[in-house]
Amino acid sequence: MASNPDLTRRHILSGLGAMTAAATIGSPGIAFAQVSGDSLIVGQTGDIMSLDPAYRLDTLTGIVQKHLYSSVLSRMPDMSVGPGVAKSAERLSPTRWRLVLRDGMTFSNGEPVDAEAVKYTIARLNAEETKSPIRSFFVNLKTVEVESPNAVVIETEAPDALFQARMTNLQLVPPKYTAGVGLKFNEAPIGSGPYVLDRWRRNEEVVLLANPTYGGEAKPKYKRIVFRPVPEEIARISAVKTGAAHLVTSLSPNQAASLSSNEDVQVLKVESNRVMVVQFNPFAEPATNPLFRRAVGLAINRDELIRGLMKGYASPVKTIYASSIQGVPADAQGDFPYNPNEARKIIEDLGLKGKEIELAGAAGRYPLDRETALAVGAQLRRVGLDVKVRTEEYGSFATKIKSNTVAPIFIQPHGNVWLDPLPQIIAFFYSKGHWSGWKEPALDAMIDKANQADGPERVALVGQLIKKLRDDASAVPLFAHEVVYAAAPSLKWRPRADDLIIAEEIG
Repeated sequence: MASNPDLTRRHILSGLGAMTAAATIGSPGIAFAQVSGDSLIVGQTGDIMSLDPAYRLDTLTGIVQKHLYSSVLSRMPDMSVGPGVAKSAERLSPTRWRLVLRDGMTFSNGEPVDAEAVKYTIARLNAEETKSPIRSFFVNLKTVEVESPNAVVIETEAPDALFQARMTNLQLVPPKYTAGVGLKFNEAPIGSGPYVLDRWRRNEEVVLLANPTYGGEAKPKYKRIVFRPVPEEIARISAVKTGAAHLVTSLSPNQAASLSSNEDVQVLKVESNRVMVVQFNPFAEPATNPLFRRAVGLAINRDELIRGLMKGYASPVKTIYASSIQGVPADAQGDFPYNPNEARKIIEDLGLKGKEIELAGAAGRYPLDRETALAVGAQLRRVGLDVKVRTEEYGSFATKIKSNTVAPIFIQPHGNVWLDPLPQIIAFFYSKGHWSGWKEPALDAMIDKANQADGPERVALVGQLIKKLRDDASAVPLFAHEVVYAAAPSLKWRPRADDLIIAEEIG
């Protein structure tokens, strides 16, 4: 629906930021009712980027879009792949899959959710004129053949172990309507999810209403869902305390620890798929030397970071992968033991004692990212390096990584929306990876080989990749973030490892 500014202004619940500010200075503010079948109010750290599923990159956007659109397959709460629009996905050959769709589903404008919609959505994502940032997720889908209104056969360029995971990220759009509005789809989106758009007022709120024509199994639980951007953590916490929100995201470890004994607020947490990793610029001295990189790994006390800095709101990892990532050998080891004496000796033998070295990181993107960089810098100074820590906004930082102008040592958060090891290592270590400045033909060849394998062979090749990263000291895994939320006492929900908030799972 089109946004109505007057209606929005009159709405009694508008302006979460104003409410929380009022509460801060002592005004009682406006309180929402307890969580019920009527409304669910969620405070997030920022606004969404788009309402068009072809332009979904960040989690905040993904959370809202998850309610507007149905995906071909679904990621279940335990992170397994389950049915979505497709009730089954059958592998016909190493490169061919048949999807059988549910009967009777429609988009909110009445168009059928059928095989033609699957074919059109894939073609739209891959079209040059769309300029979709997630095109690379689907470009390997070679042909899409409509067998019947409810059956489609998709052939991939090569055997694709990620096919079903790709389908969990394929959110369908109605062909006739979308072709008609073109790139203006974002202004009045139409989907087949459990909710429809009421309004999106940028940097203020996204309001969704229950879709009365929803054809999925779980009917909408709430009549209305409101997502509001609240960048300040204290304001988000105040919103829950005063009843201005039922659930807010991204609590820092310090705030989570202080709230853990507060009876008026629930602290909910889950290990995420995001791992903090120390990486190196292989073109900047002394990080060109694997021995130096090993010394850095040996000098870092990860337990100190988890227990001290993160207040226990982080999980130890043995590799660059969180525990929710599937297809990682159980005995894989990519971490380094804490051995400051050996690290100090290597630094001295290399003639680097007292040498000024820069360590870079992002600030404000993830919980305590700047503080993590400062803490690692302090640990490296203990073994004789004169480390200067410099942090900056994530976009500028990422640009430097990709152009190999970043510092010799840097801390890179590793996310993984696929819950599979290969996309992550491709993104951060493949020469053509989206976030990679690493260029090593031997590593590229290993990644290519693993990416074309399947089953036990693929798992074994992932193990070899983990071993190579450790042997070359290319990466030093630190810890997996725990995603922490504050919630109303009456809210019943188990957070997901993929950071998504799905209303139908909240009671």
